[in-house]
Amino acid sequence: MTMKEKCEICNNNNWLELPDPNNSLSVTTTGKIIKQPLGKSLCSMCGFVKRNKFNYLGQGEYYQEDYAPYYERPGIEEYHRRRYKDLAEWMSKYLLDAFNFKKVLDVGSGQGWMMDAMSSRYDGIEIFGIEPNRYNAAIAKQKGYTIIENKIEHSNMNDTYDLVYSNNVLQHVNDIGKFIADMKMLLSEHGVIIATCPDGSRPSIDLFWSDHNYSFLPDHLRKIGRDFGFETVWVTQSLENPSIPPAQLLCMTNNPSYQGKLIGEKETFDLDIIQFYSSRVEYLQSIKRLNDFLMQEISGFSAVYNFGASYWTSIIAAYCPDYWKIVDACVIDKQDSIMEFMGKNVVELGSLQNLEQAAMVLGTAPVSHDKLAPRFSEFKKIIKWDTLIRY
Repeated sequence: MTMKEKCEICNNNNWLELPDPNNSLSVTTTGKIIKQPLGKSLCSMCGFVKRNKFNYLGQGEYYQEDYAPYYERPGIEEYHRRRYKDLAEWMSKYLLDAFNFKKVLDVGSGQGWMMDAMSSRYDGIEIFGIEPNRYNAAIAKQKGYTIIENKIEHSNMNDTYDLVYSNNVLQHVNDIGKFIADMKMLLSEHGVIIATCPDGSRPSIDLFWSDHNYSFLPDHLRKIGRDFGFETVWVTQSLENPSIPPAQLLCMTNNPSYQGKLIGEKETFDLDIIQFYSSRVEYLQSIKRLNDFLMQEISGFSAVYNFGASYWTSIIAAYCPDYWKIVDACVIDKQDSIMEFMGKNVVELGSLQNLEQAAMVLGTAPVSHDKLAPRFSEFKKIIKWDTLIRY
């Protein structure tokens, strides 16, 4: 990758460098520490964010070999069940009654969580998956699903599907245009493509991940859909939801029943690029302030616990190293078979003692802090940080 590469959205080749949260490492959505800085930049014309200083992890064997931990975190099953149910409900708002879909393809199907949610919501559909990770594909197969174990660009599939969807895959792919073209090739004549991805208009955890190659604005997605000749292109943004970080949904189709039903704005790229860039710089630099804030807040306590063992805890472990050295354990509500996370023991909340001398730091999505904090009233101190980082 080079800083002179053209922007995939507007073909500009001038980039504004974004700060690295750590000068020597970064972290992926699986919790894997990468011995490279984050390496992202922002297009000076349209605001598209790209990891353009290093090769994409997907150019190697990362997704085939290292992606199973995304689904294998302590106490994660209930989170996945709730999250994918919410995603299926969100998608359903754009599957019109007139669109009588029967054959469905999940691109990047993982362990089949979204397939479970869709099968529960829609009786009689026939659902298939494509998944590059062997371990995750095997679990989905055990549930009874037909899974092609590969990336879509290497799948050599000939069938067509009424609904082709991908959830949080677009930001991971090596080639955006090739990915959309491959999905379109598998679409029936009046089929619908739905793709969800993080919402780049709101600075969020999305920016911190080294396996997120891109960060899209709604205008970027609209342009992608129109460039591929879809008559209906609709982009909608998620509401605040602890199960779904700030996200957006792209719906593309040439189905006549959709014409006039989903009226989306045309891309404008009306962007104050200096203000937009500054807000992303501020967000990425906020993690250093979080490290300093947590160090100040935990000073003097005999024990320091981190509540959570998932996405935000991965970010904190990687980018708040001073704090993470002091943490005694990650705490979850109910212990399962996973006993360690990011180098710390995982313990059940009910097993802790001497709470009157201990601090509990919330290592979960900041949007959840207000609701969570009252649960830990027995601790000497409960530490929230949602005023520093919101998403």
